[in-house]
Amino acid sequence: MTNISLVGFGRIGRDLLRQTFNDNDINIISISDTADKANLIYLLKYDSIYGKFNAEIEETEKGIVVDGKEIIFNSWKDGNEADWEKIQTDIVILATGKPKTKEEVDIHLSKGCKKVIIASTPENFKDIQIYVPGANDENIDFKSNVFSLGSNTANAVAPILKVLNSEIGVERAFLTTVHGYSNSNRLADVAGEGFRLNRAAGENIIPSITKSSEVIINVLPFLKDKIASSSMTVPIPDGSTVDLTLDITKETSVEKINKILENFSENELKNIIGITHDPIVSSDVVGSTLSGLVDGIATMGINNKKIKLIIWFDNGWGYAARIVDTIKRLGKEL
Repeated sequence: MTNISLVGFGRIGRDLLRQTFNDNDINIISISDTADKANLIYLLKYDSIYGKFNAEIEETEKGIVVDGKEIIFNSWKDGNEADWEKIQTDIVILATGKPKTKEEVDIHLSKGCKKVIIASTPENFKDIQIYVPGANDENIDFKSNVFSLGSNTANAVAPILKVLNSEIGVERAFLTTVHGYSNSNRLADVAGEGFRLNRAAGENIIPSITKSSEVIINVLPFLKDKIASSSMTVPIPDGSTVDLTLDITKETSVEKINKILENFSENELKNIIGITHDPIVSSDVVGSTLSGLVDGIATMGINNKKIKLIIWFDNGWGYAARIVDTIKRLGKEL
């Protein structure tokens, strides 16, 4: 069993605890967050998206007890205050949502943990390897001690781009993520940094900047100078989609595209990428552990050389599921 410590107990941290609570391979032993402990416990117990956590939760002096299992709570602000060796942490998950530097990660490693997973994109892509399951597994050194899982959009799209490039060739890719709002958005129009980001997320479609294409290029270098990305925040709490338009090398049909993705979803990309031919909407992927679910009904093409795909994903739950997979893979290297 691999001992895990969470740094940050927001959306991803709570999703990880929910997904791994009854997992015999993963043991979350501590949670570090500077927010009020009672408030964090309340948000674990009651979730507006996923409902009430089906477990008995009790606050203790040291942390919490969940169905009889104790988890330590602490308020360490950064790696300098941590003591991972003392509490016997194998892997630290940095789930604050903020980009991390190699220097920050090295501090955590110096405090006694064996590996660090960053649940976001690193500040400098050259310093920390980005791992997107299903996209660049063959290029990752799993004996290393630092990993970033990149962005949820990159996880939804990169495996599909890799597959389609190997089968029909990808000349250019344009993607737009249509994303549910998050706690970085505003409930009302409020002055602050930026302009569009200050507008009410529950009332508007808000264009924003995304680094997803940069992450994907890092993972799939053949797409350098061939991919661009944008993002739209929309007034829903969860359930997102990527609108992906491709110029392809080999002429093909919509039916062949879907067939390629079906074959890979049942084999190499099983449990990572899926495809559906049901007329689903965003709420239908809430709670999906897939990185991306291709909407087979929505696949379209022009002159057999330009293809458009719609890829659904739960931006928090699916991303957390890939962290769980990565923990299990790294556990074999400890």
